[in-house]
Formats: sequence, structure tokens, C-alpha cells
Amino acid sequence: MKRLLCLVLLLCCLAPAALAEVHVEEAPPEDWSERDLLRLTVFRTGEGDCMLLEAGGERMMVDGGPYKYREKLRDALNARGIRHFKYLFSTHPHDDHINGLKALMAYGFTADEFVSVFPKNQHDTEENQLKTVAVMDKAGIPYRQLASEETLTLGDAALAVYNWPQGRTLNAQSAMVRLTFGDCSLLLCADIIGDTQQHFLKTLGPSILKADVVKAPHHGLTPMMKAFLDAVDPAYIIVTNYHNDLIQKTEDQARYRGLPIQFSGSGTITLECDGTDWYVHQTIGEF
Repeated sequence: MKRLLCLVLLLCCLAPAALAEVHVEEAPPEDWSERDLLRLTVFRTGEGDCMLLEAGGERMMVDGGPYKYREKLRDALNARGIRHFKYLFSTHPHDDHINGLKALMAYGFTADEFVSVFPKNQHDTEENQLKTVAVMDKAGIPYRQLASEETLTLGDAALAVYNWPQGRTLNAQSAMVRLTFGDCSLLLCADIIGDTQQHFLKTLGPSILKADVVKAPHHGLTPMMKAFLDAVDPAYIIVTNYHNDLIQKTEDQARYRGLPIQFSGSGTITLECDGTDWYVHQTIGEF
């Protein structure tokens, strides 16, 4: 009997974790708005990353998109009554990711911290970083460098941050974020390239990479390696780009696997989860 009980406990430990379901363009339950929700808004910033995360009354930006969308981003946040963030998070200092964050600070939006995996002054020759740091210092927002595998919290959500400092380019070094909220999981791949995907496969493995929802790396321009996509095994893919021929390989990957795929360049995408299910909606043609 004792041996049988031990076997049952072992099997329970080995049983796969519960997986959330992803409902695309479906109406949520009637009591949905009354639940404790995590919301991800992927703004329509063309070929660029600009995402708002909200949970437990706390908010953060994951990149801010290109500078030309700064006024639309400002207006969209003002319309939501948002003027303060727990974090402004920069995955890497390329203009299509960091310049919107710089603009928000210049517009007077505030934050508890500006966080990045890069040292504040590492890229002294990177103009985007230099200008962003100058605006940040003027706004009095503290800068914190994150270590790879460090975890941030946003309400009841946990965000584990990973990067590969030895990558040969800024894209290769950019920060990947895995978010968990109850049984829901989300992988934001920034602009990681194939070498970085291979590195994460070796150092993290499928148990960490697995996610219900994945934001494709590098705006869909860099397809996911088959082994990496196998490890993530998503139920839905977001591409932060227009729907065009340049991302055909990423689209083909999704179609081959029968996965829904949406392009934020066509309209802002909103994802909400209650810790059990995701509901996804896109507003075509709108920021």
C-alpha cells in the first residue's frame, strides 16, 4: 500500500500542468469583466513592438514602438486613463522598440522604474539609448538593469526575463519574457534570432519555453526554428508587423500547424485571460 501511494504521488508530480485555452474572436462569458484579469494590448505600430500589460491594477509597457506613432500611443493611453506605469520595459535599444518609451517620458508619463537587460551606459554609441537615458534622467525615473532569469511581478502575474549577453547583435541579445498568470502563459520573443533560440533551447528547455501564446521573434521576419517552435508549442501566434510577403515563412509555420495567427500591423490586438482561458480580439484598422 505504501509503495502504491508513492507511485500515485510520483505520477501526480509528473502529470503535465493545466493548459489554458485560447479563444480567438469569440465572446467571453457574461461575468468575464467581473473576474481578475490580465490584459495584453498589442498596439498597431506597423513593424514595431509596442505592448501594454495590465494586471491587478498595475501597468507596464513592453517596448513603445517607433517614434512616428508616439502621438497615437499617447492618446490611446490617455483615453484609458493611464499616466503612470510600474515598469517601462525596454527589450533592446532599437528605434522600433525604444523610441516610443522615450516619447512617453517626454510627454510626462511616469514610472516606478525603467528596466532593461542592458547596462544603462553600455551602448554609448547607440543614439536611441543615449537619448532615452537623457530623457529618463530628466524625468527622474530610476534605471534598473535586470539579470537574465530575473523575475518581475505585475499584480498576480510573474514575468521571467531571459537574454543572451554573448549574442553578436542587439537583436540576438534582446530580452525574451515569459509571463505566467494562473494556468495562462505568454512568451514575448522580442527580436531574438536563430542563434538565440538555439541558446535558449539548450539552457532553458521546453518546460520553460512552453506557452499558450507567443509573440513571434523579430516581427515575423526571423522565423522560429522548428525545434524552438516545437518547444513553445503555442495555441496562437502574434506577429508585430503588417501582413506582407516578408513574413510568409512565419505565416506558413502557423498554417502548417493549424494555428491562428494575427498581425498587429492590421489593427490593435487585445488579449485577456482569467488564469484559465484567453480571449483574443482585434480591431482592424484601429490603433
